[in-house]
Amino acid sequence: MAKRVLVIDPEFFDFLPEVKSKFPDYELICPKTAENLSSLLSKNYEVIISKTEKVTSQMIDQVTGLQMIMKMGRSYHNIDTAYARSKKISLYCTPRKGPNCVAELAMTLILALSKDLVTSHASVMDCAFRYRGLRPILTDQMKMAFHWMANTAVHEVRGKTLGIIGMGEIGCELSRRANVMGMKVNYYKRSPLSKELEERFDATYLPLEDLMKTSDYVCLAVPQTPETEGMINQKLLEMMKSTAYFVNVCRGGNVDEEALIKVLQDKKIAGAGLDVFIYEPLPETSPILELDNVILTPHIGGGSGTNRGLELSETMIEVNRIFNGEKPQIDFS
Repeated sequence: MAKRVLVIDPEFFDFLPEVKSKFPDYELICPKTAENLSSLLSKNYEVIISKTEKVTSQMIDQVTGLQMIMKMGRSYHNIDTAYARSKKISLYCTPRKGPNCVAELAMTLILALSKDLVTSHASVMDCAFRYRGLRPILTDQMKMAFHWMANTAVHEVRGKTLGIIGMGEIGCELSRRANVMGMKVNYYKRSPLSKELEERFDATYLPLEDLMKTSDYVCLAVPQTPETEGMINQKLLEMMKSTAYFVNVCRGGNVDEEALIKVLQDKKIAGAGLDVFIYEPLPETSPILELDNVILTPHIGGGSGTNRGLELSETMIEVNRIFNGEKPQIDFS
């Protein structure tokens, strides 16, 4: 008998036919609108899948036969975990491709800035050793031209502080990567994470101004809304340390671009890694192109791309793996 799966986010409704064909042993149900969800409850489901919609104690009580709640993404802030645990319901997460891709780019920009990668690459390509009175030598294990550019901007990220603005799925994925690199992570979010999630992502909440003042790297990862447009203004940028770097992997409109250009021109901050801009592609007249302390990418944070059908399919693969007795990727039961 097919296992019944309730996908509670209406955004996946149009993708059900595509996904159902791949999983014949499951019956997938999804509301067309948020208002339709209540009519689908009070029935038997082995699994509830949620991306952003809340899984409440009332919902859990309405469903019969529930064995598993699967969260799409690592941050399970929208799940009533205490109640689910009290009912002995298994709780799992599956990482989402989109946030992973953006977090990878954010970490790439941080590491590239720490190694002054653009200048380092250009120095080799231009044979800049000639301007330093050097000549190539045959190297061996103990003889080499170590750090021949003597670039004082090069440093290690281990021990540095990363401040993440917006601790959604991208921020949580970035925090994990920064932890592995030995960075201390602080974050700002309008609604702070639970203590459990802060411990899971090894991140500490700070008010926005404190985060700007204390971070060696500031990474912006918030959606563009009327509340976030231009949120990173001149006042906040000028609070940053002169040795700090600014990274933006969300939307250009969330930053006062003129103010950012000014602090970069005046060397009030050390540099920036930017994947997004107010106008895209970045116009040839943009003053950003004249800066020597930036690394720019052409909005590649989404990686090879994703869509809701792919996300739901990857989630169902994880559901199926677990029902087949395989070890889950992330168990937070």
